[in-house]
This record gives sequence, C-alpha cells and structure tokens, in this order.
Amino acid sequence: MKKSFSLSNQTIKSNIQKLKKIMGEKNLDAMYISSFDPFLNEYVPLQDNHRFYFTGFTGSMAEVLVPAEGKVRLYVDGRYHEQADLEIDHDEVEVVKSADSTTSDLIKDVTKLNVKRLGYESDRTSLGFLKRLSSAAPETVAVAGGELAKSIEFEKLNDLKEVTLINREFRGRDTLEKTRAIFKDGEAMYLTALDTIAWITNCRGYHLPFLSSFYARSLVTKEKVYVFVTPETPVSAAAKKEFGLEFIALPLSDLPKELEKIQNTLHLKNVWFDPAMSNASDFSMLVKIFGTERLVEKVGGLYEWQSIKEPVEIQQIEASFKRSDKAIYNTIKWVKDSLREGKRITELDLYHETSKKYAEQGAKDQSFNTIAGVGPNGSIIHYGSPSDEVIIKKDDLILLDSGGYFDGGFATDTTRAFFGGTVADKPDPKKVEIYTLVLKGLLACASAVFPEGTKGIVLDGLARNPMRKKGYDYAHGTGHGVGIHVHEPGVRISSISNVPMKAGQVVSIEPGIYLPGFGGVRLENIYRVEQHPVHKGMLHFVGFVFIGFDPALVDMKLLNDEEKLILEEYEAECLRRGTSLRAIK
Repeated sequence: MKKSFSLSNQTIKSNIQKLKKIMGEKNLDAMYISSFDPFLNEYVPLQDNHRFYFTGFTGSMAEVLVPAEGKVRLYVDGRYHEQADLEIDHDEVEVVKSADSTTSDLIKDVTKLNVKRLGYESDRTSLGFLKRLSSAAPETVAVAGGELAKSIEFEKLNDLKEVTLINREFRGRDTLEKTRAIFKDGEAMYLTALDTIAWITNCRGYHLPFLSSFYARSLVTKEKVYVFVTPETPVSAAAKKEFGLEFIALPLSDLPKELEKIQNTLHLKNVWFDPAMSNASDFSMLVKIFGTERLVEKVGGLYEWQSIKEPVEIQQIEASFKRSDKAIYNTIKWVKDSLREGKRITELDLYHETSKKYAEQGAKDQSFNTIAGVGPNGSIIHYGSPSDEVIIKKDDLILLDSGGYFDGGFATDTTRAFFGGTVADKPDPKKVEIYTLVLKGLLACASAVFPEGTKGIVLDGLARNPMRKKGYDYAHGTGHGVGIHVHEPGVRISSISNVPMKAGQVVSIEPGIYLPGFGGVRLENIYRVEQHPVHKGMLHFVGFVFIGFDPALVDMKLLNDEEKLILEEYEAECLRRGTSLRAIK
C-alpha cells in the first residue's frame, strides 16, 4: 500500500484524548480543526495537516468538529464519502457525509450541539469562516497551533528547496508590469495565497508536495512586492536581484515589526485582504498595524487578474500538456501491452509507472497525488492509496487521474478511464454504458457556445444531462480553474457556481459516474476559454488535451451525429500526435 505518512488508530485515539484535555483546561464545548496550514492551502502535506492527526483521513479537504463529549465528527463532501469510511476508525470518528456543503453542515452542528465556547486554531482558520463560526457559537476562543504542539507531536517538514525566478519566456510579464496594472499609488494587498505570490513574483519553489509555489507571505504594492520568508528559506541570486522584488528573511514573530516599518515609510491608504485567504491570526496583526480604516476586503484576491492567462502563459500551458499527454498515453499503452504479454502488474505499479512516464517527458514533479484506481477502487473519486495487492486484469475498468509540472511551473491535470483489454476482449456492457454517457457529457459541455459572462452553473448542467437521462449523476463539480496550482480560483463549473466565464480562463471539464463496488469513469480534459471566431459576444472552449478515448468502451450507437463528428475530429488529431488509443493493438 502506498503511504507517504501514516498514524496508527491508537496514536489517533491518544491525540484525541490529549486534545480533549486541552479543551477541558480551556473550558471548551467543542474544537474546530481545519484541513489547512497557515497559508490556507488546499493540498497540505499530511505531516502539517492537523486534521489528519485526529481522524486519519488522507483526503485533501474535510472539516472536523471535536465535541467535548462523544466522537470526533469528520465532514466530507461527495468526493470522499467512500474513502472516509475506509480510512477512519469508526469507534473514534463519525463520518458526516455532506450532500452540499461541509462547512454548512458543521455550522448547523455547532448550533444543534449547543456549543457555547468553541475553540479554533487562529493560524489555520480563515477569517471568513471564523465569522460563520462566531455566528453559531456565542463565544469563540483562539488556540494557537503552538499550544497544540506542546501536547501533540506534529511531524517536521522537509528542508525547503531554493526559490528561483523563472525565465520570461515561460511566464510573460515582469512583476512590476503586473502590479502597475492592478494597483494605484497608496494601495497594497497582503497575500498568503501561495499560488498568487508565485504568480506576482514569477518565482517557483516546489516547497510543498505537488505544488510549484513556495512558502511566503507578501505585501504587494504598485512599485514593489515585499516577500517575507523564513531565514532557512534559500533564495536564488536572480530572484533577489529582480527589479521590483524584495525578499526579506525573518522569523514569523518579527513580521509585525517589518510591516510596521514599511507602513511608516509608505503611508499606505488602502490595504486589501481576502477574508477567505487570510487566517484569523494574520488579520489580527493587520488590524494592529494598519487599523480597520485602512483594511479593505478584496474577495477573490488577485484571481480576477491571475485567472486570465496571457499569450505566453497559454503557450507554456499548451507545451506542458503536450508532454503530459505523452506521459499518460505511454502509461496506458504500458498497461495494455503488459496485460497482452501476460505480465503481472499491480495498482501500485500503475501509480509508479505514471510518475516514471512523466519524468521521461521532463516533469519536475507531479501536480497532485496520482489517482490510480483499478476495478472497484475507481469508484473512490479521489482514491489515494494504490495497492500492491490489487492485480490488474484485462477485464478491469481503470481510472487514472494525473498531472505534472514542466518548465514554467504550470500544473497539468487529465483523467482517463480505460479498459485493460481491447475491443476483442468485450468489456462488460455496463462499463461501456457508463463510459459512453460520461463521454457524451464531456462532448456536450466542451462543444458549447455561450455568451460572455455565462455562469458556471449553466455549463455544469450540459455535462450532466446525458447521464441524468439514464439515472446517473456525480457528487463533484464539473470543472475547476487550472494554473500555477492544479486547482485555481477565478473560474468554476459546478451546480452552484455563479462565477462568470471570461476569455483567457483555463478550466477543466470532468464529468464522471461512480458505482461503489463496481468501478468508476471520469473523463477530464482542460480547455481555455476564447472568443468565438464567428459569433460576436460568444465564447467557446479550445482544448489543451489530446489523448484518445478507449475504443473498447465507446458505444457509437449511443452517440448522435454531432457527437460522432466531434469525436472523429478529436481522434484524428490524437492519431496525428501519436496519442490515439485506437492505435494500441
């Protein structure tokens, strides 16, 4: 079983007991534990994910409420319902399976459980969510992460890699070209969103697993970006010399003094902050330095600029996907060839072979933990524990979701479900049905023409419609933004998304069908949003991904004439690029 870091049930039980002792000393009725680190990252190494220490759950996102009495409550969305049941100790943890919002369900339970005094980690709780917690509990009590660390042994992170400046050919505009287009004199923004710091500085560091960004906090002004890193953070000479950047190495405890010194020099009038990307501890610091009269909420941070890719970024993203396509195609071909030759390969072999194929194409790292689910494991939407005991067979339905980082540090992300055998091996008709319905959803959404400003919720329905007609659906969004991090805010296609579609955005389209105990299908391509070449005021999608679909799983009788035409044009391009599964015999 692939495990980068694990805890025994006994250790988790002991951690819960130690936490409840701290809660008793502070007279807390309950304690909120988030999945975030102090930078509110989505993908946090398990060693630094405090939620993991009290639940054992390894998924990227979840919420935790620890009542003074009774079981720990773990709130997971539809992506993790099955995974959470498999990973946690049900004697200590209760899985709350949210149909809509994990945070809303947690807030409801705070009220339902009559929580009067609620503890929270001030450096790992966003200001926006703290406001919601405060509306449900009469009193909220800040608990610093350092207090927990006195009783609970959290693992140390690895040494940090060097922060480097990427060449202009890989990223477009210089830092000051960006800041001068966004800010006026006297304006600034305090940033902890690591992908935005990487974007505005044009630097990369690969400090966290599966992320090309680096640990830092930043104050961005029109004429300079102040980048605060720890004294242990190595920074390249080129990054230090870059015009408009100032790297300041200091302990976190000295950050308030440094910000105060900058304010005394610049006399900033407005300092923006994003309540969803600012932790409560940092906000308290900002209030003391700048005063509430200067602080301005900027919901969404700088993503309205960051999510609109400029031509050089598009070129680099396209180049990255060409290499990613080859890695995925070569992996699938390796599976099919190995099975045809009678070789014994496992689910874990598939996981490792995927990383190997990316490395052969020049990948610097994976952009997330590869999902390699064979047979029934493919129904676990974010399956992250490939096993060396699961032998891949010709009649298996296999789900492979992977991505990488290449030159420029932009993430790739693609999913292909495929069959272990060939058309001659005659897949189960159920596998063919769900695969073809998912393909119809992908084609319907990807071929859409829509007015500029169309909300993501409209496009979401296009992807779901073909399968809903047959009684299927999926418990996750249809698309997310892709950029420096594999999940980038600023664009979203989902059943609740009111985010408008704009030219220049890069977004995934990834419908799926998941049948527990049977298997799962997800087909994901990444697209850029462009002005329609003919219809004024209209937008359409242009693809980055060209990997053929598995001919063994496509029922052409279920496709209409338009879908057949789109599919054949796509397959012809894949064949030209050498990435068509039809060419694998």
